[in-house]
Amino acid sequence: MLQSYEVKKLLRIKKNKKHIFINKSLWSGLILIIYMFGRNIPLPFVNYDDIFQSSKQSFLLVLSGGATGANLSQIALFSLGLGPWMSAMIIWQLLVMVKRFNLDKLNKRESDFYKNIMTLGIAIIEALGMLASFNLTEKTPLVLTILVVIMSGGTFFLVWLANINSEFGIGGSVLIVFFGMIGSMEETFIRVFKNSWAKIPYPLLIALGIFLIAIFIIVISIMFERSEYRIKINRILVNNSFGNQTYLPIKLNPCGAMAIMFGLSILMVPNYVVQVLAGIFSSSNILYWLSQNIGLSSYWGVSLYIATLFGLSFVFGSINVDSEKISENLRNSGDYINGYRPGAPTRDYLQKHVSQLSFVGAVFSSLIAGAPLYLGVVYPNYSAILMLPGFLMMTVGMMLMVIEQIKAIEILHSYQELLD
Repeated sequence: MLQSYEVKKLLRIKKNKKHIFINKSLWSGLILIIYMFGRNIPLPFVNYDDIFQSSKQSFLLVLSGGATGANLSQIALFSLGLGPWMSAMIIWQLLVMVKRFNLDKLNKRESDFYKNIMTLGIAIIEALGMLASFNLTEKTPLVLTILVVIMSGGTFFLVWLANINSEFGIGGSVLIVFFGMIGSMEETFIRVFKNSWAKIPYPLLIALGIFLIAIFIIVISIMFERSEYRIKINRILVNNSFGNQTYLPIKLNPCGAMAIMFGLSILMVPNYVVQVLAGIFSSSNILYWLSQNIGLSSYWGVSLYIATLFGLSFVFGSINVDSEKISENLRNSGDYINGYRPGAPTRDYLQKHVSQLSFVGAVFSSLIAGAPLYLGVVYPNYSAILMLPGFLMMTVGMMLMVIEQIKAIEILHSYQELLD
């Protein structure tokens, strides 16, 4: 009887887990349907024939926008994607790291308010920059205001969808970014290969080479995501037989692929600012030079992108592994690292390792996701293909993040009820 009772309990747990995953998958599926629908809702006062021709000429910007869930190939409800929100998060984290602003002492409601203000400001700038590069059927202040309000509202609606997916679905905001990125990659690669496939010598051999390089990048990205440096911690409340198993893991690439995703988002902001200013001050030689060199189609733009990757790698490394918070928690619990006193010495020791590993991650991201773009300046027809390594790194990071979330949900709902 007891064995039969235990079997029934296990079956009920498995059934509950199955229902949980089905419900979360349905929520995520519904959110994706809404996203794909809104991504293709056209806006009024727009000459779409002109936009199609413009997007053919600036497909690199279209592809980089896809890394934030944006759809820059047309002016639609979700054209801005999550880019303004992602840029606002980066700026906010940088401001929080400056302790004298005391932003870390704000409550959640206050910090969310300021983040939303930043998101709105960046959304307005990006919307104006996007509209400045296209011909509208009417370009009056009223028309521009209407389009900017609609596009900014689309961004906030996407942020709300991402929050809903975080609570009820799987993947959070990553799911929206992932499908936006896949959609942009598909459109761009079809466009590239359709125009140049017949001109490529030995096309099958080239395709095989691209496939093997992609497999290599996926494998090495997984290795960097899964490899970790382990710092042994002495926990006073853990039995000695288990003491040797306690450690603090720091990834070989602490920032993961977040630097690439957010780097593309950050890089789009100055692009749009320059476009807006160039439209206002059309006779400025400086603004004209910036408009031609700040994107990924020039050596200056690629260098700026790589510098952004480097900086963000250290920022996200410090965010993902907060040395000060970890050292404070260790001190409060009485745990310690051999040879280092609690407090500032432990913090400095951890920060040293985080900085070293962040440097390794920054070099890796720059070589894989940044350096190939220099070839894209020389061979602009194939620049979209040369963005593939960075997109593969982001894909690996996103998929591993979703897998970890699924495992966490499975473990959470594997425990038997205490009062069953």
